Amino acid sequence: MRRCVFDHVAPKNAAISCSVQLCNAYRRAMSASSQRSSSPKPHYTLPNDWTLAHERLALLSAAYDSDSIALAQRLGVGKGSRCLEVGAGGGSFARWLCHVALPGGRVLAVDADTRHLTDLPDRGGEIAQINLVTDELPEGAFDFIHTRFVLLHIAERDIVLQRLARVLAPGGVLLLEEGDGLGVPHAMHGSFGAVWRAFALSTEIAGADQTWARNLPTQLDVLGLTDVRASADIPMFRGGSPIAQMWSLTWAQLHDSLVTVGVRPETIAAAQADLAEKERWFHAPPTVRAWGRAPRA
Repeated sequence: MRRCVFDHVAPKNAAISCSVQLCNAYRRAMSASSQRSSSPKPHYTLPNDWTLAHERLALLSAAYDSDSIALAQRLGVGKGSRCLEVGAGGGSFARWLCHVALPGGRVLAVDADTRHLTDLPDRGGEIAQINLVTDELPEGAFDFIHTRFVLLHIAERDIVLQRLARVLAPGGVLLLEEGDGLGVPHAMHGSFGAVWRAFALSTEIAGADQTWARNLPTQLDVLGLTDVRASADIPMFRGGSPIAQMWSLTWAQLHDSLVTVGVRPETIAAAQADLAEKERWFHAPPTVRAWGRAPRA
């Protein structure tokens, strides 16, 4: 997977014809999201109980784990680190944490649905099924906290972020990796872009905020963290790659929701066919990474 800021894939006429209304609806949803703190009926649109959820999560891990691990290593995660993985999903990053932090440290992986994490205790880790908004976590208990593509989907995301900052031990690091819809309405062409706009709209309706991530560095400053840093990149990927397969499964999981918000079934099928073509290149929306340290005592 390469990183770049340009996509040279030409649009398809069939996708253009069904995208205008969807683009307008997407822009309205993005504008409205900046004025609301929650959705009337917030829910996560990609639950772990779907038949192929394990495969989709494994593909997401194959696409993103290497960057997450490299940054965690730069931030000093190692033997003895007390680690909290928030929204652990398929568990791949938590397994890596068990490998590098244990023995001597601690790895707690939490999720609203822990069905894909059952092997972690055999590796020395812990699992907990919790609601990040309402359930308690031990304050000041962790040297490293990580979350990836989780908080933007939670309507009460700002509350959860404040809680995670309190859970840091003095000098501990909070690392957030979140997607951002920047450039989606204009820059993503063809069937893939049309379906991605429908996906973004469906998540906004469910309470997500596709613009939230770009403000993470400022929020970490406001929370009093120190050494705040941030970066963003645009993943470029070939058809048939893990990230392409992940998006294809995402469209499969959300097929009915995508149709409900205005994309045609044949456009979804065309996007999935395009994603399987190894000679094609695509770009996904930016991934924002922001991190900071709790003040030392």
